[in-house]
Parts: sequence; C-alpha cells; structure tokens
Amino acid sequence: MATLGSILNLLECGSSAVLGTGTKGCKPFFKKATAIWFTPQGFKFDSTQEFDETYIQLLQAQGNLIVLKGIRTFTDNTPDDTVEELEDGTKQLAKLGLYEFALQFINGLYFNAALHSLSSFANYDATFVDREGNLLGTTAIDGSLKGFSVGMLQATKLTWATDTTAQREGIMMQLTERAEIDSDFYFIQREQFDFNPNLVDGINEVTLAYDSVPANAATTITVKATMKQDGSVFTGVLYTDFLHTIDGVESAITAGDDTATAGTFVFTVPALATNEVSAIELYDNSNNRDVIALDSVLYKSKLASATVV
Repeated sequence: MATLGSILNLLECGSSAVLGTGTKGCKPFFKKATAIWFTPQGFKFDSTQEFDETYIQLLQAQGNLIVLKGIRTFTDNTPDDTVEELEDGTKQLAKLGLYEFALQFINGLYFNAALHSLSSFANYDATFVDREGNLLGTTAIDGSLKGFSVGMLQATKLTWATDTTAQREGIMMQLTERAEIDSDFYFIQREQFDFNPNLVDGINEVTLAYDSVPANAATTITVKATMKQDGSVFTGVLYTDFLHTIDGVESAITAGDDTATAGTFVFTVPALATNEVSAIELYDNSNNRDVIALDSVLYKSKLASATVV
C-alpha cells in the first residue's frame, strides 16, 4: 500500500498532476458528495502514513476525525460572484462568493442530535468523499493533505416526516478559503486505496448505567451497557475494555463479564466505602484513549457514576 504522500493527485492512468488547459490524460472529476470527514481546523494528514483503514480508525480513536456518512441530498448554495460595473461599462470582480453547502441525511433522531453537537464556527476542516470513493481536500503549507477550512457549521432544523416524505436531518456549512478548492485542491482517486472510504463509519456511542447503587464494603459493581442509537444491548467486550475510578483515581477491575445477562456486566473491584464516587467508562487501556475497537467497529461512552451508600 502506498503512503499518502505518494498518491495525492495521482490518477489511475499514471498522470501525477493535471496542469494547464490541455485535455490530454485522465481528468479528475469529483462526483456527488456522500460523506464528509471533519478534522480539527489546521489538522494535517500524515503523508508518511499508509492511508488505509487502520490509519483512519486511529485518527478517529484519537479524536482527530469525525465521519458523517450517508449524505442523501447535497445542495450547493454558493452565492454568485459580485461584479462591479463602472460608469463607462467596464466590469471588474468585486467579491468572490464563498462555497456554501446544505447536506441532508436520513440517519435518525440520534444522528440529528449528533449534528447539533457539531454546530460551531472555525472549529473544523472538511474533506469530501464522493459516491465513487474519491477524496477531495486541499494543500497544507507543508504540502500535505488537509481538509477545506470551514467557517460556519450549523445543524438545521429537523425536517418532519409527512405522508409522502421521510424525516430528514441536515447541516449547512460555509468554506472560508475559496482558493483551497479553486486552485489548491488535492484529489485522491478511489483506486489508490485498499478500502472504500464510503464504508468508513463514525464512532458509535454506548450508554453505561449502574444497575444498582453500590453498597459499602461491596467488591462488585453491576453496570448495564446499551447502544445510544436504539437501546439494544451492548456486548462482546472484556472487562479490560473498561476504566473504573474511585473519586477520580483509577481503581482496577480484576474480573467481570456479562455472561449471566447480555449487556449487564458484573465487575470485581476493590472494596467500596460509603460516599465514595464510583465511575466507569469504555476505555482502550493499551493505548490510553476513550475509544475502543470491537470487530473493527469503534465505540465510546460517557462516564457513568454512582455514589456508594
């Protein structure tokens, strides 16, 4: 697999770049966008890394990549350029319209809430994925790939279902640097990857809750895990995929599973004492981060806590 730096603007027919106004060679066309990858503003993809699914999931686990997949409607709301006409009829460009897009999804109510959590200004860069799996980004100062600079990123109101239309969730965005698309783009063709960028999913959220209030001198805690999206049980993980703390200090889980009831974990912990705050979350202890991988799918949870009685 080639490193990211060696495949930027590379087309399958071998042209390393498309320059000038000639029409010979492969032409890079970007089709309808079907996914957006948000990275922290200014974040640069590592050109020395193999640009594969492992690297993408690493960025997600590190908190450097948020994936929105399944764009159903992509609307270009970019205003026209402003042209000034002088008294003698001479015209000149006064202002370039900034690229602006409205995206709609049919991913459900929880996804709508997630979109609203993204609403911000100048917090993110955006890399586009089209329906064929091609990537479109821009050039960082050092020549590496980065996303387009996003100014306004604002979730829109929920489109309610009717007898003839389905519920839809939406978000709108404006790109603040027009030249990043017009002249400084980076295009990566799907054929350069050994994975399909359209299949990359976001991180799935798990809800943890204490099944009962921990009691003084207890050496076990019982925690119920469900998927935030649909409330189904979350199972298949080991006790080593959790982090337990007492009053904010790590307190090791030494055993535990959900074999008795799927999704309800009984963990062995050091003896608890009244008024201590027991807290637990999903955690990748090997890599010290709060996102875990299970069968190549990423999960995270918010911290759940209970005061010992």
